[in-house]
Amino acid sequence: MRLPVLAVALALASLSAPAQTVAEQLQKGIFAQQTSGDLDAAIQIFRQIIASNPVDRSYAAQAQLHLAQALLQKGDLNGAATEYNILAANYSDFHDLVASMSRTMNAVNHERVFTRGTVTISKGEPDKFEHTVTHVALTAPPKWQLEGSSESSDGGDIVMFSTSEIRTDILAAWMRAYTGHETDFTAMLRHDAEHKAQDRKDYTGWAIRPESVQLRTIAGHQALSAVADYTEPAIQGQMVVWRNGQTTVVNPHASSTETYKMAEYFIWVRSPKTFVQFFGRAKADDLPKLQAGLDQLAATAVIP
Repeated sequence: MRLPVLAVALALASLSAPAQTVAEQLQKGIFAQQTSGDLDAAIQIFRQIIASNPVDRSYAAQAQLHLAQALLQKGDLNGAATEYNILAANYSDFHDLVASMSRTMNAVNHERVFTRGTVTISKGEPDKFEHTVTHVALTAPPKWQLEGSSESSDGGDIVMFSTSEIRTDILAAWMRAYTGHETDFTAMLRHDAEHKAQDRKDYTGWAIRPESVQLRTIAGHQALSAVADYTEPAIQGQMVVWRNGQTTVVNPHASSTETYKMAEYFIWVRSPKTFVQFFGRAKADDLPKLQAGLDQLAATAVIP
């Protein structure tokens, strides 16, 4: 007869216990990763933080960074590359984190990781990529190189590029097979552009320039290009970092009125078999070079 009483007491105790904050979860994950060496536990914690979609995106960004690091520590190069690509794509506004993981990936793994297609990389020749599913083929423009490929959002795959020409948040081509029956591709392209704002709702002031919207032809298929403007704060908010064997909160109340003017350039392509999206983000001053590079990348595309 005492068991139900004990069960009730335990339940009440669990209700009264304060829930861990996201910061505490992150510290616990970092401790498991860097001190106790329990990488599996750390990976689970980091994934939980990301899935919880915390209001302060800096925690999710840091969890994404540490997730990639932990997978790299386990020797899972493909997994680490996939999570790094997600970090670069979803948290590109956290420049320092992306740059830090980029340096780590380059230092540890000089062979670029491609899981979603076949690659031709020859000295003195442009990098070439062919997607396994859609058979979209791409050739990197001069001074560009392929960095990797992975599964991405909305059932598609993403191919990442880099260039020494300009500092970019991301340079990528996203693609998936099209299995629908709608053939009014012009209307579909306009819909793609209009609804991109939903994907960029966390970007301050993100809006497409109406005068930049242009219908065009890419690889013999209907396409649409556009430029969007937004701003990024010069100082990120609260960050938890590892220092001298313990986690430390840096700039818990950091704020700044200074912002960067940013630009994002898109090219959407629709064919009866394939949907492709080329896109890149950089400081607004570098938009002409960003456009020129992505236009050249799209011009090389073979799209079924």
